Amino acid sequence: MAAQFGLPCADISAPQLTSAHFFTGGCGDLLGFTGQGFLPVYAGNHNPFAVETARLNWRGLFVQDDDIQNVDMRSVPSAHVVVAAPICTEASPAGGNAAPKDLVVLDKNNRPQPGGSWPQTRITMWEPVRYAEVHRPLAYVGENVPAFGNSQLFEAWLHVWRALGYTPVIASVNAAHLKVERMDLLPQSRDRLSFCFVRNDVVAKCGLPDLTPTCAAMCPTCGPVEGVQYWAEPDLLVGQYRTRPGKPRKRKKPKDPTKRKLREYCYVCPDSRCGARVEPITRGVGDIIDPTVRGERFGLGYFEGKQRVKRTAYVQATRDRVARGLELFNGKPFIVTLRKHCSATSLDEPIGTVTAQGHHHYLARPTADLTIDSCEYRRLTNREKARAQGFPDSHEFAGEPNAQQLQIGNAVPVTVAAWQAAALKKVLTAWLALAA
Repeated sequence: MAAQFGLPCADISAPQLTSAHFFTGGCGDLLGFTGQGFLPVYAGNHNPFAVETARLNWRGLFVQDDDIQNVDMRSVPSAHVVVAAPICTEASPAGGNAAPKDLVVLDKNNRPQPGGSWPQTRITMWEPVRYAEVHRPLAYVGENVPAFGNSQLFEAWLHVWRALGYTPVIASVNAAHLKVERMDLLPQSRDRLSFCFVRNDVVAKCGLPDLTPTCAAMCPTCGPVEGVQYWAEPDLLVGQYRTRPGKPRKRKKPKDPTKRKLREYCYVCPDSRCGARVEPITRGVGDIIDPTVRGERFGLGYFEGKQRVKRTAYVQATRDRVARGLELFNGKPFIVTLRKHCSATSLDEPIGTVTAQGHHHYLARPTADLTIDSCEYRRLTNREKARAQGFPDSHEFAGEPNAQQLQIGNAVPVTVAAWQAAALKKVLTAWLALAA
């Protein structure tokens, strides 16, 4: 099955592990786990386009089109692993915005109806708990934005899993740094909080999966090394990669614990006699750009509205970003990122996080005269964004472009899922061998 999706073939001689997937999105988690030899037995989502995407790529898979919060978990097949990336009103969504406080609107069946300020895109953190109560899987795996670990209920959530008899493993990773055997690096800088809860009887006999992130790096003294994470505050490994020079500084404890800032980490040389900071080796976004897709002159502006009748000039901040790219890259194509504190970056670098909504990444191709208005300019295509998430071109997405973008941005990066699956597989394969 893995070869069908352009992923490395798994070892078919190993015991067959099964997985159930909640909120499949664009199916990045399904691709990652099947690529490591897991057999999916269930995929659920409330979004009809995401459901159709799962059906298109996994013929015959039991796919359920329903709000997972209303699903009777007894109707869901049992699996060795349940995979789900949760979000809830208590957790910070991507971008770090506070959870909305709008009143919940009920539909005709008295069910909560998501409003415009909070479109329902994921299951809550409690649905995997409900599944575990019924099926007692060997493990639960998920990921989210780092701010999820700063949410008010995160510690309580961990306590619930411990009460159910599971041991948590928490890791902060950046998708651009993760190495998975026979898979390319992702050309996307995407900070994630990865978590895995393993049943205690499995832990007692086979231990915990190793989710310690490393990266390929070049030490100025020792040469090529496997960089290891360095935390100034190693008691809670929830945070994001620090791109600025120097080691992370310890933060003062905030007066309000609900408003603590994200911690930061960097990578250092594994040789204790050296310990120098090292920069991860990454893959540039230029590898996934389609050269056949052309843009328009920047000076023409862009069409405003769906009717594509009236053109609007780009705002000054965007012009400044293009001007900066022309200055930095001397006529070479570059990426313009329309986010706060972002500017122009080289095609040799990963792009920033691909999101479910909004267009943030644009390709600029300078002309010979190196003027702003003559520069060719276009947004990245959905297929290019999908490549940045690790999807092969053979992967089909259902729906119109906006529906596809939603699935791509909400998807678990394929390499992140494969990395989680590979680490967990070592433990669970040993458990199945003992049980045989």
